[in-house]
Amino acid sequence: MSIADDTMCMHYTLERLGGIKTETDLREFMEEIRHNIGVNDEWREANPDGDMPDGSFVDDPDDFDMNSALERVKRNYIERALTKTKTLSEAAELLGFSNYQTLQNWIDRLEKAQYEAEDKRMGVS
Repeated sequence: MSIADDTMCMHYTLERLGGIKTETDLREFMEEIRHNIGVNDEWREANPDGDMPDGSFVDDPDDFDMNSALERVKRNYIERALTKTKTLSEAAELLGFSNYQTLQNWIDRLEKAQYEAEDKRMGVS
């Protein structure tokens, strides 16, 4: 969770605490917290790498490399489609590609870009 998410959560909690007038209000709020903790725990178990369900990524709030972010989003969608389906053709259809070759081309380009980025980070030309 990012700092912005933490801050938003704290503001929401303070607002909700200010609205508690009865024991019933308090019990409802406590139940809401328990539910949200459960949902959060389930999400963390299902997404140990920290990828957001919508495919967004915020590894570094000071990183504004849009191409790199878009590649991560593309990779995430492709990985999810491949996990959900049994064949490359089914994954291509799920992603809205006209055929499996198009998906294969995307995969090849993303792998090449990833290797090039790793080489660049390591100073290999």
